[in-house]
Amino acid sequence: MTEKTLPGACAESYAKVPFDDVLKCVHCGLCLDACPTYAELGVEQDSPRGRLQLMRGLWEGELALDEQVVEPLARCLDCRACESSCPSGVPYGELLEKTRGVIAENLPSSLKKRLLESFFLKRVLPSTPWMRFFSRLGWLYRLLGFPTLVTRTPLARILPKWIVASHWLMPHFSGKSFKLANRKPVSKSAEGCRVALFTGCIMDVADIEVHEATITVLEAAGCQVSVPRNQACCGALHVHGGTRRTARQLAHRSEIAFDPDRTDIIIVNAAGCGAQLREYAPLFSDTPQKDDERWSRFGNRVCDILVFLASLERFSETIRWRDKQETVLYDAPCHLIHAQKTDTPRALLAAVPSIRLVGLTDADRCCGAAGIYNLTQANLSEDILAHKLDDIEQTLAANPDATTLVTGNPGCLFQIRAGVNQRGLPLRILHPIQLLAECLAQNSE
Repeated sequence: MTEKTLPGACAESYAKVPFDDVLKCVHCGLCLDACPTYAELGVEQDSPRGRLQLMRGLWEGELALDEQVVEPLARCLDCRACESSCPSGVPYGELLEKTRGVIAENLPSSLKKRLLESFFLKRVLPSTPWMRFFSRLGWLYRLLGFPTLVTRTPLARILPKWIVASHWLMPHFSGKSFKLANRKPVSKSAEGCRVALFTGCIMDVADIEVHEATITVLEAAGCQVSVPRNQACCGALHVHGGTRRTARQLAHRSEIAFDPDRTDIIIVNAAGCGAQLREYAPLFSDTPQKDDERWSRFGNRVCDILVFLASLERFSETIRWRDKQETVLYDAPCHLIHAQKTDTPRALLAAVPSIRLVGLTDADRCCGAAGIYNLTQANLSEDILAHKLDDIEQTLAANPDATTLVTGNPGCLFQIRAGVNQRGLPLRILHPIQLLAECLAQNSE
């Protein structure tokens, strides 16, 4: 990084952002053991406590936006494990995302980052036609066998490491938009619980079996399911990267798409998307459109699919399950257990008679995916993933009859699937809702 600002240069940007919560940090250090980057690097600036000090220095005008400040903030996974261990209730994720917005506003971006923001974040992710176009290319690319050629031949030793890694991580593109191909409108007069499925951006065009399974299980539970055509990306990647203006536009689109007159609950099967949809209020805290009550009402209608199923009275008892039991390993996505603060899915899965659930020793530890972190911070992401894979191997050795590992977030699914495939472990990597759909008696007859 060659560009930097003078101390105090961010004052005007911070003046618009409610940031007093940074003062809640009492530097107790209880967050240190929870932080994956601190565990890897052992550097104070790469701990939650150290990063909060950097943020406070920027806010108070004592620090400049130079490499020593910006890089540790960029290396944060935003996994929010520190929030679960913080006795003072510091909203670390919110403070980090606001700071990244201030950085984006004040620090000139590299050409690579400008291209990423202007094309991928602002044009591709919010656009169904663009996403469908790239999905078709990805589908054809996989059909022709190029990912296998890159990852499982001598080319893997010749090509740059980041290219090979991106092929391991490649989603299973479908070549179509799920929401356009599976429109299921629900009228205002529909009986029963009315739910609307959020399909997202990447998941709308890749690994769509997760959405298919979600609808199958919801309908088996007696729900009326709609899939709005006019929905778009949740904006999580934009918020994590500091592109807050585009994220606000996407929030408005989500609000319009999920009409409360036609649906009671917005069902999400991606933990990261669910956390973002539930937390739109802080995104508008520094704008004239600030309306905490309005966005809280929207957020309160958002529910992770597994949390929703667990809320249904006697769900696991009323559904008819297959007789065959399967041993399954469980990994908890960070944005479910730390951001949404729930471990309900574990109890739900454990109550299903077709499943013998085994949690990983560090099931609540980040896998290193973190949106596109595994592309922007590839080496550190790989080191963090290695610990998760070691945990999986040890748990599998103690439970050799295990056939499947489940995790409830697409980024985690892609990351862990890539690592398991690279190590040659005999495990399927599925979303928990896919496993539940398989366990329905009607699907095993």
